[in-house]
Amino acid sequence: MKPEELVLKATDLYYNGQYEQAIETLDEAIELNPQFAQAWYNKGITYSVMGRAEDEITAYDNAIKINPEYAEAWNNRASALGRLGRFEEALQSSEKAVALKPDFAIAWCNKGASLSALGKDMEAVTAYDKAIEIRGNYVEAWYNKAVALHNMDKPKGALIAYDRTLELYPDFAEALYNRAGLLMKMNESEKASADLKKAVRLDPELREKALSDEELKDIASAVDV
Repeated sequence: MKPEELVLKATDLYYNGQYEQAIETLDEAIELNPQFAQAWYNKGITYSVMGRAEDEITAYDNAIKINPEYAEAWNNRASALGRLGRFEEALQSSEKAVALKPDFAIAWCNKGASLSALGKDMEAVTAYDKAIEIRGNYVEAWYNKAVALHNMDKPKGALIAYDRTLELYPDFAEALYNRAGLLMKMNESEKASADLKKAVRLDPELREKALSDEELKDIASAVDV
C-alpha cells in the first residue's frame, strides 16, 4: 500500500477504537515515507486519545520538523504540553499556531488556557475574545472567559460569559456550578440554588465539592443527589 493509503487505513482503525493498530499502520506509512508530516500528525492525535502525551508531543515535533508551518500540529502540541503542566512551552506553541493561522479559534483558546494557567487572566480574556470573534458559538472559549473573569473578581462580565456558555450548552455542569458560586457572591441565592441543583443532577459528585466550597456550602446541604 502507498503511504497515503496507509494513513486512510489508520484513520479507519482510529475511528473503530483500534488505536494500537492505527499506530502500527502509521509507522508503516512513515517507514515508506519518513517525510510524511500528516502521518506523524495523525500519530500524535492517536497518542492523545491513548493518554500518551509525551509520545504525542514527539510525533508533533516530527511533523513540525518536516513542515514548520503546520499550524494544527503546533496547536495540538500546545494542548499536550498544557496537559503535562508545561504552560510556558504550551503558550509558545499556541502563539506559533496563531501566528501561522490568525483565524484559528481553537489555537486562540489554547493560548488563553495557557495564559490562565500562568496567572495572566487579563491577557487570557483577550485571547478568548479573539476565539469568540472568530467563532461566536465557541462554548469552551465562553466558559474559559467566564472562569478568568470570575478569578479576576469581575462578576458582571463573568455572569454574562457564564450565561452565554449555558445558552449554548444548557447541561454544562461545571458552568452551572461556577455560576451558582458567582450568584451567591452577588446575593442571588435562589438563582444559585437552582443552578446548583441542576449541576448536581448532571454530576452528583459536585454536591460533595459544594459542601466544602465557601461560596456554596450554605445551600449545598439542601441539594439532593
